[in-house]
Amino acid sequence: METARLLEILASYNRFWTTGKLEAGISRDLLPRCLSQADSREVVVLKGVRRCGKSTLLAQVMEALLGRGIRPQQLLRINLEEPLFAAEASVELLEQIYRTWRERVCPEEKGYLFLDEIQNIPGWEAWVRGRSETEEVKIFVTGSSARMLSREIGTKLTGRQVSFEVYPLSFKEFLRFNGIEVRSELEYLAEKTRIRHHFHDYLKYGGFPEVVLKEKDDDRELLLKNYFEDILYRDIVTRHEIRDVASLRNLAVFLLTNNTRPTSVSKLKGNFSISQDKTENYLSAILESYLTFQLQKFGWSLKSVQRAGFKPYAIDTGLRNRVAFSFSADAGRLVENVIHNQLRRCHEEIYFGAEGGETDFVVKEGTAITRRIQVWYEENPRAEIPEREVAVFRDLPEDGAECLVLTNDLETVIAAGGTAVRCLPVVKYLLLGSA
Repeated sequence: METARLLEILASYNRFWTTGKLEAGISRDLLPRCLSQADSREVVVLKGVRRCGKSTLLAQVMEALLGRGIRPQQLLRINLEEPLFAAEASVELLEQIYRTWRERVCPEEKGYLFLDEIQNIPGWEAWVRGRSETEEVKIFVTGSSARMLSREIGTKLTGRQVSFEVYPLSFKEFLRFNGIEVRSELEYLAEKTRIRHHFHDYLKYGGFPEVVLKEKDDDRELLLKNYFEDILYRDIVTRHEIRDVASLRNLAVFLLTNNTRPTSVSKLKGNFSISQDKTENYLSAILESYLTFQLQKFGWSLKSVQRAGFKPYAIDTGLRNRVAFSFSADAGRLVENVIHNQLRRCHEEIYFGAEGGETDFVVKEGTAITRRIQVWYEENPRAEIPEREVAVFRDLPEDGAECLVLTNDLETVIAAGGTAVRCLPVVKYLLLGSA
């Protein structure tokens, strides 16, 4: 591409070079952690499902850097899915873009390079590593592929990267998008009625930022449908060159519809009458796209964990509802899905079940189990928890783990054998933790 034309394109994508201003949207909770890495040498990697807000988070990092006095010309942002770049996606194009920026816009000062959807450039890892080691430049990259980014970074950027997973909005962020901030129990109590109303919307339509900002339900439904199709075709079918699209779609819809319900590769194989290899490959591709997660049963033996099957959880309840065409009867499962995603944001190791009673979630930190959680949510809250929900906490080992039952609106402490179990409303847990 000619240098003059390339510079024109870069200037159009980076209008803040002349205006000094960025439209960065509503702040995300992950922003402080990203900014904490702004002065380090490591490459910062933001990975997550398509349309979850990675690009907006980059813009917020850029806005914060401008607020620190960094000159606008020191920042360069490139969206590698833009049609003008997609046709020539290569390391050579990256190098040409970088050199044009360095020679014509920011020749001397430290640079800050932001690369959106980096997985579209074959061999990007070596180029990024080379620039970060030899040039005075801080690099941020985003990608929509969990396994690919992890695998490639593991081999090419070992010790030179810091990764963050970006999710659709948490419930706390969802409320922020609706003009509500909850920082204390008093604020929670003051806004409790509005919060519970918004939680119903959150379960139904999920937390994709653009969906949340839509005012009409029809627009939300259409956007969620488009997201599913984009993820299916752009991030799975095209990337993995899948021919049997019907079986892939059926498998994806099945996993989303049956979120929270135990299954296994052998069961999926039988359901869809496809081979073991195809089932495993399609499942791996779906997980890599962040469309669903795979929660395994807890066990101290790796082999027992692998044999026990798994529970699928959707990346977003709104996306799940749009595909599954059901909502009201599944409120308890949707709440469980929300709790799963919140735990995944905060903890590296989560499972279901354990020795003794089989709880919905087990949180493991290091070599110890630190928390067991059971989700009991009914549309019409009752004052007494069913015995089956409490029984899972009886006869547990004395390991000091906190035991929680997350409820619709009940808050109390009950005894399950010799175990003290704290009951906490789901919305309060999501906003204030267990404190």
